[in-house]
Amino acid sequence: MRTRHPLLPLVADSYCRTERAARGRARQRSGMMFFMWVYMETWIVQDGAPELGRGSYLPGVGLRADCLSMGPPRTQVDGIAEMADRAGGHLHELTGLAGAARDVYSGEGPVHRHAGSEFVITTGDQAFIARAAGRASVVAAGSRLTAQCMLSVVADYEWDAFGLPDLRSDWYVRRLKIEHSQIDDVASDPGRALAGHSGKVLRTFEIENMSRRDDDRDSTIKAWYLLDLAPVQAS
Repeated sequence: MRTRHPLLPLVADSYCRTERAARGRARQRSGMMFFMWVYMETWIVQDGAPELGRGSYLPGVGLRADCLSMGPPRTQVDGIAEMADRAGGHLHELTGLAGAARDVYSGEGPVHRHAGSEFVITTGDQAFIARAAGRASVVAAGSRLTAQCMLSVVADYEWDAFGLPDLRSDWYVRRLKIEHSQIDDVASDPGRALAGHSGKVLRTFEIENMSRRDDDRDSTIKAWYLLDLAPVQAS
């Protein structure tokens, strides 16, 4: 089993119950469909996940939203919009309903430390596992907010291993890219891992299909797949 997820979630049972209720309320507000660019770790494919191509069907996958900033809602209608590229990277603005937040921690023993907060953002018919650098107390359950986020695929093992509410759904892959970025981690900043995918984007290019041979060719460069996803019902 992979152990790359740095977060140790708390009170999973009550968390899941709260999110089911929040998603029900949010669906009454909006039925919007949308398209978006979503990051995916190359190791997920190397570990045996299907090698996807343009037009592929991607079943049972949930999405994470790493929040760079959060604030009051900027629109009257819940939804998602792509923002201007972040030096070649893809950033989205999510407006929707926040679920109950919980603090998360990384490390064990002497290095055990607070690593941010985790909650669900429900926008229209889609819900995301959101992560932010602040304390859970700053996120009011049931409030509407707008968050600027980078989206990524949640690895399949994480749902059970970390007690995440099951937000998986089915997707259609419209296009594929590979993005190479400069590795620029700051070990002393516990919130850095929650603030999207750090480092300057060096290059991005479109591909027809994934390959298990795709990997980081340089220790200073990180490779990501980028999937242009649409919900199956919207494709």
